[in-house]
Amino acid sequence: MKKYHTIFFLFVFLISTIFPFQSANAQTITPGYFHQLADELKTPDQIARYMWKNFTVESDQRQFGQEEYWQSPDQMLETKRGDCEDFAMFAAEMLKKNGFSSFLINVYGDRYAHTVAVFKENGVYHVIDGTDVKRYNAQSLDELFSKLYPFWKKGAIVTASHKTHRGQVLKMIERRVNNYQSMAAAV
Repeated sequence: MKKYHTIFFLFVFLISTIFPFQSANAQTITPGYFHQLADELKTPDQIARYMWKNFTVESDQRQFGQEEYWQSPDQMLETKRGDCEDFAMFAAEMLKKNGFSSFLINVYGDRYAHTVAVFKENGVYHVIDGTDVKRYNAQSLDELFSKLYPFWKKGAIVTASHKTHRGQVLKMIERRVNNYQSMAAAV
């Protein structure tokens, strides 16, 4: 019986050497693939459609065993999974490669935080939120935050730290409350 085990394992070893097994979802990404893809995905709508067809939403906890982990766009292309900041970072970098002014924002409310890619087109702000292009035509970031999440309390322009794989706040934005709103809240 030991002889058959040895022959079986030798056979499996030889077959796996000649025909390596790969996961059905595994994909080897060649260096520069992101840049090649940017040549194909020229518009915000094309970028969002690509993400919708090719990426799946998955929490950092489930995927990496961590509360927060910001993937690079190249890593997102390899894993094909991520959460809001991974989608946003991929979209923002793809937009930049195509000449759009683009950056990431976080919007915070009561027990709510979300990251999107912001881009300017024709002088007004829009976002790619996950796999959706939302054309808000916002004149300011305050207006954009309010259209994105009406109950926002704080916002931030953010970037990723490639060393820590976490987000870094570049600028906090407090909600501006006019006198009428503050008087109404006091009553």
